[in-house]
Amino acid sequence: MTSPKGNTVLSPVAASVCPSRGGGKARWEGFFTGHRVWDETRVAESAKRLLGMDTAAVARAAGEVVRPYRARPGSTAPSLLLHTTTPLLKAFDGDLAALLSGQEPHDVTTYVEARSVYLGTPDDLALGRTAPWAEAAALRGVPAVDIGDLDHYYLTHALLLMAEAHEERADTPLCQVIDWLRDRPDAVVRLYALDVETQIFLLWLLRRTGLAELATDANSPAVATEWNRKNHIHPTVADARTMPASAPELPPEELLAAEQRLGRAHRRLGLTVPVLPGYTIPRTGVDRDAFVADVLDAAALLRTRYGLERAALKPSDAGDGARIVGNLDLADTDRLAAEARTAHAVGDDHLLEAWVTFLTVSLGDEEGGPGSPPARRVPVVPSGHIRHGQVAEGLTLQMLDGYSWRGNDYVDEAGWTALGLPRDAYRTVRAALEAVREAFRGPQSVADGSYGGLVTGGVDFAVGRLGGAFGDRLLVGAIDFNLSAHGAESLRTFRDRAREQAVDEPYASTRVFLPPADRTLHQMAATARSMAVPGALLEAVACVPRRWGMVAATGTAPAVAAARAEALVAALTAPGPRP
Repeated sequence: MTSPKGNTVLSPVAASVCPSRGGGKARWEGFFTGHRVWDETRVAESAKRLLGMDTAAVARAAGEVVRPYRARPGSTAPSLLLHTTTPLLKAFDGDLAALLSGQEPHDVTTYVEARSVYLGTPDDLALGRTAPWAEAAALRGVPAVDIGDLDHYYLTHALLLMAEAHEERADTPLCQVIDWLRDRPDAVVRLYALDVETQIFLLWLLRRTGLAELATDANSPAVATEWNRKNHIHPTVADARTMPASAPELPPEELLAAEQRLGRAHRRLGLTVPVLPGYTIPRTGVDRDAFVADVLDAAALLRTRYGLERAALKPSDAGDGARIVGNLDLADTDRLAAEARTAHAVGDDHLLEAWVTFLTVSLGDEEGGPGSPPARRVPVVPSGHIRHGQVAEGLTLQMLDGYSWRGNDYVDEAGWTALGLPRDAYRTVRAALEAVREAFRGPQSVADGSYGGLVTGGVDFAVGRLGGAFGDRLLVGAIDFNLSAHGAESLRTFRDRAREQAVDEPYASTRVFLPPADRTLHQMAATARSMAVPGALLEAVACVPRRWGMVAATGTAPAVAAARAEALVAALTAPGPRP
């Protein structure tokens, strides 16, 4: 692929027809990769071909020679950028579901590749294949190896296929990767997630390079495969039913704490964090009727134990808000059963979780000045992060479009309270993050096999009211665990770069938007430079035309940073000639 330059319009792959599990078909159009996806059998076959192992042996081997890397302040190491979304989060299923329902898909695999280049430097090496990724690498001066395979949705599947060809003595671009790693044994492989496909590829690279081990900025295999999902937050319905008959007589906070102690996170790690009422609905080995019955039983528990009226049905393994069905009436058993049948077809565990009336906050330009959209009230959905094995400074407020993530706003405690938000909620979230980190360093994590394996990740929280037995009390609850690389790392990297450039503004915002079909990252970068005021930094992070773009801005206050990011998005999406 020739790296696009200047105003060259990026072209998606040719349109095709994509079959779905249910026998339907969707027109696969506007994507920068195809829709070919391997099943577990093909992945296992690749492990046998490349390593002579089954997938269970792969996990054990990776646990021994693929080690988490924790950067020390002031230290640097060259990085191999290998970011690809993972089948663990069912990104392909989410994009396909969007097509089938008439919604706009995100092209998750392309935007994860494209935005990862922002994390790189000229001392690193990026691995990818899509046009937006190639444009980003060329613009940022990050050396890149283009593997060329656009047929496969997941980059890891394309890499495994190429590794198989390499074993047959084909001349592949992987020679460059092998040579680069041999010359840099201290290099860190920067990953989105250490799933089984990535483990196979890294073990193969180790054999080909002759290195004894590889360092990655990803969580350990045990954390990546067992804990990067939501099904450990709440107990199963069956476990919740084991509580004494007198349990519903407890105050709701005590009942909720008792139920949480029955969940997998507490049982296996001793983890206790604030949560919302909810129940896990297991899917593996469960037929459709039993799954539907479990959803209806969970709804009954939410009604009878907590007096709740509404809930959300959430997939355990999805990311970016995909496949969430919210604001469900717990008394509408027909609707609940229909949604449960749809959920069962996808194949992962689900959660039925209390519906929150979120606290809201105003972000942006209150006056709606020239070029700036007026401020709007947004739900308070803070996220905290683990970075390099430590709890990262501050929090980020998530920007949401429905259930989909649309950016972050960095806040410290002073910025949080300046927005009129309760100090106690901020401190509750920070304490919960420390509890998560400590759980993966505690004695129970040793037996679990996850000790010390948490290096990166984020936890999302809800701040709002539930009603029912909780009345009008304001609650804070963890609602999602993203124990892998995440979009807020772009914001935190942007803040690092602002400091490196002596930008003193302490706050920053990112915004995700849909770029026009003829928009490029080069154009976005030029617009950002033209709009930056002295003492501030505005940058374009990534551009996937028609699907996904990201920009970032600093500010003297959270609302200032948010207003600048929103104004930049408005300029980039306005009709008219491109710069």
